Amino acid sequence: MLISIFRQGETDSLLDKKTCLLTVSFLKQSAVKQILTEGEKYVMTISPVLTFSEQSMYDIVNNLGSLAARFIFRPIEESSYFYFTQMIKRDVPLEDQNQGKISESAEVVGQLGKIVTSIGLVIVVFGQSYSHAFLYLYGGKQLVEPDLPVLLMRYHSFAIVLLAVNGVTEGYVFATMDNQQIDRYNYLMVIFSIVFLLISYVFTCTIGPVGFILANCFNMSARIIHSIIFIRKRYKNTRHNPLIGFFPGKKFLSVLILSGILAKISEMVIYEKSLLLHISIGAVLFATVAFFWCLENLKSLKLGYDKYKRRVSLKMD
Repeated sequence: MLISIFRQGETDSLLDKKTCLLTVSFLKQSAVKQILTEGEKYVMTISPVLTFSEQSMYDIVNNLGSLAARFIFRPIEESSYFYFTQMIKRDVPLEDQNQGKISESAEVVGQLGKIVTSIGLVIVVFGQSYSHAFLYLYGGKQLVEPDLPVLLMRYHSFAIVLLAVNGVTEGYVFATMDNQQIDRYNYLMVIFSIVFLLISYVFTCTIGPVGFILANCFNMSARIIHSIIFIRKRYKNTRHNPLIGFFPGKKFLSVLILSGILAKISEMVIYEKSLLLHISIGAVLFATVAFFWCLENLKSLKLGYDKYKRRVSLKMD
């Protein structure tokens, strides 16, 4: 009975061999990514590198910092992965595929990269001046009295920007790799996992809970570098270079740096006197940064709006 389900005849199988191998490769990848994602918890459990108090503070900050990843970056990553699987064939060189789709997908990679990089940089800049206020509003005076939670939140903002970039680059990589490339990457991920666990242990023993965040930054940076190398090789024989699109514009960066300086001054001078005024200043600065970003990316916004209108009209039809 089971044999009849899986086989039509002596040689023909109902299950596609390539699809099965690809599924197994993704299962291996999921297991290794679990270690990379939750590795610090394993280190905390196995080795008493942190006190229970430090562990609780780290968990609070890590969960709060993960909100951006969960509600902003993960939907972008999942949507981009699905998009690239529809646009690009895994086993065919780009120069032999539909060039209209290749051109569009290259532009989408660059634009998505710029969006998540810009969001991540905004979180980094404002995170340095508003981590204390954010944690105070969340957990009250008791949470911010020790310096550790605020310090962790400030460092965590750097991990967020790396997480954002890695989501887009890895989304493209996983969507376009063939079975052999995924298997090779799985072995590389095993090495990343071992190095990550070792660095987590060493850094945490040396500098405390911040070591976990720095180890995560190292892990994300290594994965981003691998993805960049893959994307560059993938587009080597084409006229496209989507990685250039990841860099935000000069006006946006200038306004962002200036806003960061003003926000820091506000934290040092105004925050103790008036939390509301400090937050209001941050809101104005954030709105200014967002305005200049929109000004520099009108083309991308128009393209996104046109695609949204087209999708809505297709659904209505």
